[in-house]
Amino acid sequence: MRRGGDIRIAGLLAAAVFAILPSSSCRRDSGESAIRAVERVEAVGPGQVTLRSELRPARGTVGDPIAWRLSAEIRGHARPETLTLGEIPPALDMSPSPPRATRSRGQAAAWSREYRVHGFDLGAMPLPTALLILRDGVRRDTLAFPPDTIFVDSLTQAITGSLRPDRGAIDPELRPLDYAVAAGAVLLLVILVATAVALLIRAVRRRGSAPGPTVPPEPPEDALERALAALRGDLQSLPRDVFYERLSFALRSYAAAVTGLPALDLTTDELDRALDGRAAAAPLGRRILIATLKRSDLAKFAAYQDPVAEATAALREAEGVPGTLTAGMG
Repeated sequence: MRRGGDIRIAGLLAAAVFAILPSSSCRRDSGESAIRAVERVEAVGPGQVTLRSELRPARGTVGDPIAWRLSAEIRGHARPETLTLGEIPPALDMSPSPPRATRSRGQAAAWSREYRVHGFDLGAMPLPTALLILRDGVRRDTLAFPPDTIFVDSLTQAITGSLRPDRGAIDPELRPLDYAVAAGAVLLLVILVATAVALLIRAVRRRGSAPGPTVPPEPPEDALERALAALRGDLQSLPRDVFYERLSFALRSYAAAVTGLPALDLTTDELDRALDGRAAAAPLGRRILIATLKRSDLAKFAAYQDPVAEATAALREAEGVPGTLTAGMG
């Protein structure tokens, strides 16, 4: 029997297992959790940041408000600067509550921001991406909150309140015939489960013996060109410091990939000196790279708001970097 046939037979057997389960075992959940929260822990320098996304209530109805609270517990010297949100879906209406001040306790700080969300569609709707920008001296880091989703039902509060509470499944008395039928169903269930497990194990073993296709890594030049194309499309909508933060990250990632230097951890001057020793045969690429990074540093750390024409020129200079750092690499 071929491998695909084994998998299909195992799927049919599993479906039969669930079909013969007694109907009295299906119970309706009597309620939803009032609060749902997801967390993510990120390392920032020597410290760490706990990012938390919390929905209250976890499930709502059309047009009713849901509180979306974003909070960060920061351990270390970094402090929050700004919060940016991605594109808000058309079916969501969001309004921010007054921001809460950051509370510091020694080297720890607590930050939070809350939004009132109204959903005007049914089902699951992903919330926009939330990015928190932190500053530690001259260093800035951008952290992403864990993705979250709201769930919206069609019943209004008035209709929901009129429903009778779920008292659970009715437990009728069983006859001897019912016990015999149940024993036969259990025996058949055991046979079907054992057969399905055996077929699945054989299919997995056969699949594991066949080598899977390998995906070649993306060339550094393609990754840089893709990042620059995205920046060109977002130039008009991004704050200038965020634009240069992303431009600097794309250039440093490319330099690290083609030279082997830890470009993401070096200052611009340190990277310039390191490239001077490893790329003497490629002075053009080094000059363009360092000039663009210095312009980005000026906008990020000195809060220099350059015109759109200068930002466009910086992006055009960065587009000349791919392919210029490979010559003379030692």
